[in-house]
Amino acid sequence: MWAKSLLLACALICAASPAAAGPVLTPTQWIMPVQDRGEDRPRQRELRSLPEIVDMLRSRHGGELINARLEGGDRPVYLIRWRMPDGQVRDFTVDASR
Repeated sequence: MWAKSLLLACALICAASPAAAGPVLTPTQWIMPVQDRGEDRPRQRELRSLPEIVDMLRSRHGGELINARLEGGDRPVYLIRWRMPDGQVRDFTVDASR
């Protein structure tokens, strides 16, 4: 009997609350989507692929790739170690953004 009284009391309190006067929300409306204007975060850059950079270096200088890594930051770059056709080793810094 006390459980029914407790349930009835909760139902009356909830019905009398100001929040109950508003519209009924469906579960998909509980989570409001945030409009992202991109003003608060840095702009995402589209990066060139490493094979694209290797093809560019090979066409300009000949030779072959020894190793490469992508360094992030304000302006991402590829740090590339390259063996020239004459055997000389050179380091290149190539802008990774398109």
